[in-house]
Amino acid sequence: MPHTIVAPVPEAETVHYDLHGVKYSSCIHDHVTIVHRHGQGRDLTNQQPCAVILSDGTWMMCWTQATEEAAKDESVVGAVSRDGGRTWSRPFFIEESIDERTASWGMLFAVPHTSRVYCIYWFNENAFWLRDAGSLYFRFTDDRGVTWSERRRISIPRHALDVDGEEQHGWNTGFPILTADGAMLLGFAKIHPPSMTRDEPGHMYGDPDFWHSESFFLRCPNVLSEDDPAKLEFQVTPEGPVGLWAPHVERPEQHFAQEPYMAILPSGRIIATMRTRTLHPCYSVSDDGGITWTQAVPLRFTPGGEKMKHPAGPCPITATPDGRVIFLFRNDNAPVGERHLSYWRNRDPIHVTVGREMPLAARGLPPEEANAGLVFNAPKVLLSGVNIGEGEYKPYRTAQYAQLLHWAGRFFAVYSSEKTDMVVKEIPAEMFG
Repeated sequence: MPHTIVAPVPEAETVHYDLHGVKYSSCIHDHVTIVHRHGQGRDLTNQQPCAVILSDGTWMMCWTQATEEAAKDESVVGAVSRDGGRTWSRPFFIEESIDERTASWGMLFAVPHTSRVYCIYWFNENAFWLRDAGSLYFRFTDDRGVTWSERRRISIPRHALDVDGEEQHGWNTGFPILTADGAMLLGFAKIHPPSMTRDEPGHMYGDPDFWHSESFFLRCPNVLSEDDPAKLEFQVTPEGPVGLWAPHVERPEQHFAQEPYMAILPSGRIIATMRTRTLHPCYSVSDDGGITWTQAVPLRFTPGGEKMKHPAGPCPITATPDGRVIFLFRNDNAPVGERHLSYWRNRDPIHVTVGREMPLAARGLPPEEANAGLVFNAPKVLLSGVNIGEGEYKPYRTAQYAQLLHWAGRFFAVYSSEKTDMVVKEIPAEMFG
């Protein structure tokens, strides 16, 4: 059953809105449904949710569960709701880690007008010791998560950042979308393995600020027309030895672009936003359904205008049927304290800005300033953290890896509470005006 929480928080940490009589609190634990509350052991960490809504109204969510991030018991689990996200089933394994063959970073794709749902994830088939090793795999269900197919491998081409004869390393974040030509498109990142083994005290897998990383996309052009999983076709874009990247602000020779999220603009173009270490979110555009992509450049509020501020954190983008482009980001890029990875820790609160595609606004500007012709409004605080009390596991909670769902004219944020509990929070449509 769901648990509704109204947690007392300092006024400075929460924004209370009165939207023409509609009340909204930005606190991540105010008036929410807890999909799953963490337990102990392998259920202590729950993170990076991905939710889909089937044509019959069934909600399905998957996420990565483990003792801690990158632990050898990392598995992909799921849950189902049949009442619009109000109550949820107990979590079930989609791919369970056995003998340190970890499964991580699952993403769901619901085939329109059917009951089929694919879960695409990274699977460490060789139990390699370094995190995020392996390749992409998928399973599918035709009965709303009751049973799942056998595991199937997706062949991923090697790129310049891979090491010959060694494992590939990567992770998914970009919620799959359906392109105008009927292809499924999923965003993921890959890491150069030697950059993950830099000796850094307190970091099991080196210093993530030194990870040499690039963004790619998995494209399945016949997902609507082919039911036989053996006949599904996959390609990775952009083609060639190098993915999308931006120069690290302190080491320009270091490629750094991760966690691409995608949205289809009213013009039919696809925009992808990525976290970088430029101090700004970067974006790339595809005019051909996700096959070729423009160079990644910083996202701005207006063409030729101020660059948005964002640290190395998730920055999802989505679009509504009426042409709004909704972007979630930090709206700040200052370091938090003097601890290591201080630029990475600045993830709270999450702001929202709403854009419109206005091509004439970019006329005459060079590509790096054109901003894909997007004009965004002033940002607002959407989700803010809360101190749930000393003695609690992770007492200060923030929204991690939020996803925005648009369903029947309503908006819902899906996120993990500091990578512990899975949460759904309805957000008034007036927040996205």
